[in-house]
Amino acid sequence: MTYIDFYFNVENKFNKIHAIIEREIVRKRKIFIHVDDLSDAKRLSDFLYSTSHTSFFPHSIGHSEEIAPIHIDWDHKFVSDDFMINLKSDISPSFSRYLRLIEIVSQNEEDKKIARDRLKFYRDRGYEIQLIDATNEM
Repeated sequence: MTYIDFYFNVENKFNKIHAIIEREIVRKRKIFIHVDDLSDAKRLSDFLYSTSHTSFFPHSIGHSEEIAPIHIDWDHKFVSDDFMINLKSDISPSFSRYLRLIEIVSQNEEDKKIARDRLKFYRDRGYEIQLIDATNEM
């Protein structure tokens, strides 16, 4: 069964993704990051390239044949079943094939409202969900 973590009250989603990747990449996780479109994928890729001068997170974008531990896509064509970070407002039809799903919710009221609908969807189907208040993480 898929385990779901909801990080809420996140000030900066890209910073939170970076922190999650730092923690999970050492565990040899294959990470799929589901974004809205190519533009979002490129913005996240640029962020991952420029964030840290001491670490680099090898990643691929879109329909790449390149095999990388991190893959950013909007069409969900990536073949992995380990770890998914969802940045889309909707629920991926194949989320349940992943061992772990991460939902990241900003402090924006509209983002919170849409996330509550996703949370209800997962709860109604019996998924184990951990709620993590990002304001308490330091």
